[in-house]
Amino acid sequence: MLALRGARVLHRTGHLSRSETAELGHISGTFDLTAVLTPDPTGTSGLRLVTSADGTEYLDITIDPTAGRLTVDRGHASLDARARGGSYVVPCPAAAAPGAPVEFRVIVDRSIAEIHLADGQVLTLRFYPLADGPWRLQARTTGTGRGDFTVEAWNLNPGGMPQAPVPVRIGESTGRGGNPSPRGGD
Repeated sequence: MLALRGARVLHRTGHLSRSETAELGHISGTFDLTAVLTPDPTGTSGLRLVTSADGTEYLDITIDPTAGRLTVDRGHASLDARARGGSYVVPCPAAAAPGAPVEFRVIVDRSIAEIHLADGQVLTLRFYPLADGPWRLQARTTGTGRGDFTVEAWNLNPGGMPQAPVPVRIGESTGRGGNPSPRGGD
């Protein structure tokens, strides 16, 4: 995945308090993001991926320190009537420790998102935004305390992936389906 990263488009560090929202910047529909959030202990803290210019389509990734979980809510991710909403929850024990940072990575390719927690858990989901971009990212909190964030994002460049040739050993040829098969020595 690192080979697909283009130029870094976001690098923001800051804090939020009292139900604030911080505009972090614009990203494309394909990106790789790393985040370290220290959640507000009095509410939820997280990121919102806003995919429409008017803000009606968005995907929320929130950390709830009281419940010790990360939630991805796609209830507003698409205005398409065929798209399904719903929330997905992953246990996040790191969030339950007061003042502890939660590290995660988000990889998005247009309509698919993967969230990788530092403890190895992965959540993969589909969402279908109608807007074509550019998208923007926000950091948010619902509590009355303070939450801290560090976010970096890179737009992905699928053309940047090197194509490695499939090795064929001398004395072998490729059979059907591209699988190497030994040549007969009859």
